[in-house]
Amino acid sequence: MDEKISLINRYLLWAEACGCEMFRGQTNAAWPLQPSIVRYADHVRDRFASIAEVEQRLIAEFEKFALPFGDLRPASYVEKLIHAQHHGLPTRLLDWTSNPLKALYFAVDNPDADEVDGVVAAFSPAYWWDNLAQVKLEADLGTFYPELVNERVGAQEGCFTSFPLPARGFDVLPLAAEHDPERVARLDAFVVPAAAKRDMRRALSRFGINPRTIYPGLEGVARWVRSKLADYAV
Repeated sequence: MDEKISLINRYLLWAEACGCEMFRGQTNAAWPLQPSIVRYADHVRDRFASIAEVEQRLIAEFEKFALPFGDLRPASYVEKLIHAQHHGLPTRLLDWTSNPLKALYFAVDNPDADEVDGVVAAFSPAYWWDNLAQVKLEADLGTFYPELVNERVGAQEGCFTSFPLPARGFDVLPLAAEHDPERVARLDAFVVPAAAKRDMRRALSRFGINPRTIYPGLEGVARWVRSKLADYAV
């Protein structure tokens, strides 16, 4: 059996056996399960009193300058977070997908990280918020499937974990069973060897998991065409 297909088979057997509902691919296996606002805050912490204040400023600026492309002012704060997150703004949200193959794509999609192992985390939360109206951002760690507020959420079969941000300071613990025993029913991981990443991109594209399907629109088409023509080296 082809080695890359064998790896995908082992991965799918693991995803089925672990019994988790959510999967997250990361291009570097050493990264903790933390939202992007944590890394971003390191660059601006001398100008703010807390990481919560950093997020509030980011969302306010995003809402203001996004106006020519869509009016977010009537949206709830959590809806603004989802829109901002999917356009690259750091927030308290951590992206997951319910599709393990799409999570594997995110673990291998960046050729600049082909020298390090990737990882797919599998997570079963102890409870869910059923809809956006139930989301309590300042409560403990929580998980929810969003309404389809934009097309990327649907394409990526997205769901989110929301991390509470302290009103003072910048400390946000990564997702881990020892940190949140009452919130984590199960947490597991599958390491993707660095040497297999390019083959994984090629194989996943055959299965219809590629930038064209993950990122709807011309940007995704362009990324896929560029990668395909270079035999998934870029």
